[in-house]
Amino acid sequence: MNGGGFGDGAFPLGSDMAWHGGVHLVAPSHDGKRLPVCAMADGTVVYVRQPKPQTSNANDPLNYGGGWSDNGCVVIRHETEIGESVTVRFFSIILHLKRIASNVKQGQKIWRKDEVGEAGSIYGKPGRVHVEIVCDDANLVALVGRASGALNTGKDGRLTSVFGHAYLRLPAGTPLYDTIPLPPEHVGFWPETTALSKPTWSSTDALVVGIDLARPHGTHYVTYAMDGKTIGSMPAAADTTLFDTACALAKRTQGGVGRDAYELLRFGRVLEPLGNAAGLQDWQQVAYPGGQGWVNLHAEGVHAFSDADFPDWCGWQLVDDDADSDSRCDSATLIDLILQSQGGATKARRADALGKVAGADAQARLAYTICKFPTEWEKATIATRWQWLTKETPPDAGPIAGPYLKPEDFPRFKAHSEALCFWEDADLGIPSKHWHFHPREFVRVFRQCGWLSKDEMIQLFPKTAMREAAHHQWVSEPITVLPRTVAGYHNELNKACRRYGIVTPLRMAAFYANAMVETQWFARLEERVNNAHPPRYYPWNGRGFMQLTWPDNYIKYWLFIGRDVDDDLASRLKAAHKEVERRHKHHLPNENEPLAVLEATVAAAHMKPWRTETGDGTRIDISADTAGTFWAWNGFAKNADTEPVNQRTSKPATGTGSHMYYSSPGMRSVAVAINGGGNGLVARFQAYNTCEVVLLDTPAFPGSNKPNEPQDYKPRHS
Repeated sequence: MNGGGFGDGAFPLGSDMAWHGGVHLVAPSHDGKRLPVCAMADGTVVYVRQPKPQTSNANDPLNYGGGWSDNGCVVIRHETEIGESVTVRFFSIILHLKRIASNVKQGQKIWRKDEVGEAGSIYGKPGRVHVEIVCDDANLVALVGRASGALNTGKDGRLTSVFGHAYLRLPAGTPLYDTIPLPPEHVGFWPETTALSKPTWSSTDALVVGIDLARPHGTHYVTYAMDGKTIGSMPAAADTTLFDTACALAKRTQGGVGRDAYELLRFGRVLEPLGNAAGLQDWQQVAYPGGQGWVNLHAEGVHAFSDADFPDWCGWQLVDDDADSDSRCDSATLIDLILQSQGGATKARRADALGKVAGADAQARLAYTICKFPTEWEKATIATRWQWLTKETPPDAGPIAGPYLKPEDFPRFKAHSEALCFWEDADLGIPSKHWHFHPREFVRVFRQCGWLSKDEMIQLFPKTAMREAAHHQWVSEPITVLPRTVAGYHNELNKACRRYGIVTPLRMAAFYANAMVETQWFARLEERVNNAHPPRYYPWNGRGFMQLTWPDNYIKYWLFIGRDVDDDLASRLKAAHKEVERRHKHHLPNENEPLAVLEATVAAAHMKPWRTETGDGTRIDISADTAGTFWAWNGFAKNADTEPVNQRTSKPATGTGSHMYYSSPGMRSVAVAINGGGNGLVARFQAYNTCEVVLLDTPAFPGSNKPNEPQDYKPRHS
């Protein structure tokens, strides 16, 4: 998303300190051709205006300001989810298109990465488009978590939408120590008699400690001042170590539960507590001005947030203090932000701001503003919004200079504006004075979200998949997906992925590709068993979205969520597991018997209902959470994070659909670890390939006629 420099289509101010609702982007070139403009997200096309053919007529309203401006326009309404019960609606406006793609029709759906059209000219400069992101008041609250003002730091941020980075705000006076005040084996137990050592340092001002919620390898705790300046950083444990660390922390805490501790380590708070979440402590080594020390990030007075809260220390500001209806910026907030001092929107300060607004620092600060002002594209208000140009003199003009625009030139200016306006025709259903985001920053923030709506999750399923049938023959079959089934599953799957850091495109692709095949495309949450020849681990057969098997895995999960498991029975089940494996290895009869004889004891211990609910559809939260937990304790993120190197392979299969798939080492490692072998591996690759197309920006599939899609790829849109 290149372009948008001041004086050439910057946000949110133009060169005359007038409001500018979007940015002018320059279409990059590839092989000598401009790349097309594409949709940034799924949506519905709500307005299309075909571009007027360019003419050399100097009197044409579009020949103005130094050259031709194309007026092709497409407006897309985007509706999706960014968290539990957080539905958002926003609009992307794309203007100055010289050509609109033939499939872009008003009222029709459009999908992320679909071509919208070709960038046109803006005042004679080719290969440019104007892009806006806008919303109304209600959706501002859904998108950023508040209606106005600064973030309330006196309480935790929202729980329903959490993504990007966790931020822990340490109040003034927070103590930091040279060492953890208690030995590691006692951390979490804080009797009233415990005597703490004297702090090494205490903060005089509030500080913020942030960490990437995905916790990739090499992540750090970063300490910020409240103005956003970085103070320092300290290494932090990667995602793959959190499970063991959380279990150890829970054991050291009276009433502690492993999953609570896991959430605390990831989010800095417990989103859905199961036990004594308040008793958990999160001691981490962080930087402070002049050094580093240990601090309890779960102490009283520490509040947790995420990028979903659009916090002030990240630079975000809501700007809604321009009370009039014209297009000139009279916002004291914005002018103060440019000048880095308070003083309001006087004429002199506007002039000072104009002299500094083009600076890189000022432009960086302005990119994080979310501003409410009138649209540029309403015909009826052109005179109201722009008449000031005929009455005021530019602040840097000479003493005998006239206004920005001579009154006699205003009609031509108005005609030009009218040729670009579309607001009344589009009828978007939101007020003409609404909220505007910087498009680049909007995309940057929300691409961290990782929460999929039902419709987005459905797109992850391939249209066809191959399986090995009798006599080693391969069959390619259509995949059926029931939208109502996905609707019933998607909320808990999203929560599980969020909880266990499965929030990057690569991790999500590996997780969902395996979950789809494990559950026969979400058709079964329990492994199908042939009663005449049950698997040796029966009745501890696979259940959930990652198909837990064997008693050891079930018990490990139950202990993690705080359920009481009889130690003696757990030991007997473990011994039975060993005996089953011994009989299987030596081809002895009745290999399943050691587990079967314990069933009465399992039922008496109330463990049988726990096992059943994992796969019978009554506890989708458990079915999803077991999958995330299994992912976490096996450290699958490490292999899932491997950039795919897709290798093209085909099978001599019968049936419908493509017989082509692309394998990749990272996905192979995850799939084999989940399934214990190659069962369904080809279908897992095919599912992964579809997930790559949907979730990644530019996946590469060598040898395909479309390099960013597998050979013969067909998208699933319903």
